[in-house]
Amino acid sequence: MSQSSKAAKSNPGQSTLMLCLGWGIGSIIFFLLFGALAPGEESRADWFLISINFLEIFAFLLAASLCFRNSGSSQIISGRTVWFALGIGMLAYAAGTVFFFLWGTVWGLDPSVSMGDGFYFISYIAMVVGMLLAALPRRIDLSLAQWGTIVAIGAAGIVLACGLNFGWPWASAQVLTQPAMAAEIQLAQTPPDSEPLVAPVEDLVEEVVEVEPEVSAGLLPTPGWAQALDDALEQFADPVALIYVLLDCFLVVIAAALLVAFWGGRFSQSWQLIAIATFCLYIADMVFAAVTDNYVEGELWEVFWILSALFFAAGAAIEYNVSRRSRRGSRRRA
Repeated sequence: MSQSSKAAKSNPGQSTLMLCLGWGIGSIIFFLLFGALAPGEESRADWFLISINFLEIFAFLLAASLCFRNSGSSQIISGRTVWFALGIGMLAYAAGTVFFFLWGTVWGLDPSVSMGDGFYFISYIAMVVGMLLAALPRRIDLSLAQWGTIVAIGAAGIVLACGLNFGWPWASAQVLTQPAMAAEIQLAQTPPDSEPLVAPVEDLVEEVVEVEPEVSAGLLPTPGWAQALDDALEQFADPVALIYVLLDCFLVVIAAALLVAFWGGRFSQSWQLIAIATFCLYIADMVFAAVTDNYVEGELWEVFWILSALFFAAGAAIEYNVSRRSRRGSRRRA
């Protein structure tokens, strides 16, 4: 009788983990089955884009609800403020994805800069604050090798983020050298006494091209305020990219510290999952930065955004269960 009651009490936590596992596996299978582009297609079907955005938004809302549940529990080990900050981060990320979906898919605007970026910034800052509040109060006694691992992971993450967002120095040098070499070859092949060919002015016929009104490529007509805001935000593309680089670098360094510092032990499982969630978010952001000029929504690598939310949700569920069990055990010993 007592064993069945214990199983019933642990069932909510296990069901949450099973939901996260099933949602992640289902998302990967969905991308693999329906995400491939047919020959000649330049974009995916609208129903597929709606589905993957639903998968991502639900995952972040699930993570937000579990983080807020932890913040409302007086038994939580890591502190209620920590999970409240993470809950704000998850909720803001879900809101950012909603606006990203509206901007790019529904209204057919350029999603490089949108209202969603404001919510994404709030999400990143809240995640950084939450993880710092979890790590700073603890006395972390790391060896020299562990500090070296953190520094190496952080340095690699910073270099990768800067290179993918702003270009590699050797690549830009090669691009600058190629036009100069082409000009030298053309000058060498041109006869010295040749005169430039100038076409008579009479032969230059000016073609009149009718400019058709721009039609929205989205599911619905673009509202006037959204079009005006999109035009106004376009000039901030470079600063927005820089802010993303800085926030991604902060996240990957903190995630590396959490992964190394909380390695081993029953109370560290939740923060190991949160560190993995942060790395998933970083991977998706870096791939997006690499393909942003030729971005087509619905690629397989976008599943890392969904996995990031699910790892946050799983970490919150484990922290909640471990906190309740540890407090019950302390009462019984007392």
